[in-house]
Amino acid sequence: MGLDPASVEEKWSNVAVGDLIQFLKDKYAGKYLIVGRDKLDYVKGVRQKLLGYEMFLNDHPDYASKTVLIQIALTTAEHNELHVQVMDVVNRINSKFGNIEHQPVVFFHKDIPYTHYLALLSTADAMMVMSLRDGMNLTSHEFVLCQREKHSPLILSEFVGTYGAFSGGALGVNPMDTRAIATAINDALVMSEDEKVDRWEILYRQVHSNSARSFVSSFISDLENAHRETLKGTEDE
Repeated sequence: MGLDPASVEEKWSNVAVGDLIQFLKDKYAGKYLIVGRDKLDYVKGVRQKLLGYEMFLNDHPDYASKTVLIQIALTTAEHNELHVQVMDVVNRINSKFGNIEHQPVVFFHKDIPYTHYLALLSTADAMMVMSLRDGMNLTSHEFVLCQREKHSPLILSEFVGTYGAFSGGALGVNPMDTRAIATAINDALVMSEDEKVDRWEILYRQVHSNSARSFVSSFISDLENAHRETLKGTEDE
């Protein structure tokens, strides 16, 4: 079941979101902004995402001062060991590629207000979802809806339920393949505007055709059809 696009788009139109978008544009002017928002548990692939970003910076050190990965990691009651492992990678990246003026990774181990979240999605130059196993992952749907102006690419794990519908629109990767993640990041940042628009239009159509409303309508229609078939079978007997 998907989102309610109309509801998200209504919240996106809020003046507060627009003000925050402008703030982020000013704050990260001249830099590529990559975003992610996941629960900090093993199946969400946060560590794999960071390792892919680290390899990307190793391969393209000229991007070290030009990119920022903002990762929102929602707090969970478990996996303290994973938090330590993730922070090891965050600190390693920032120590190697950062300086007093710039940190390549901005890591929040907490959620942020929804208006801030929508503004972040709207400002992003790419979004990464690297789940090792996942359902629909509606975060990726929200990103698509917020990208009506920029049409930035979505880098999506092949193990996310949405991937099948988004195929052809998203940059699909195996989250266990660090090299593939690094390549996808580079592809996203150098992608032409025409390709961005083409890919985003595929994603946008899928988000709308797989909305919560369309799911309910389809489900009710199937029930009605089944009911009619049952009545018809009873009459034929």
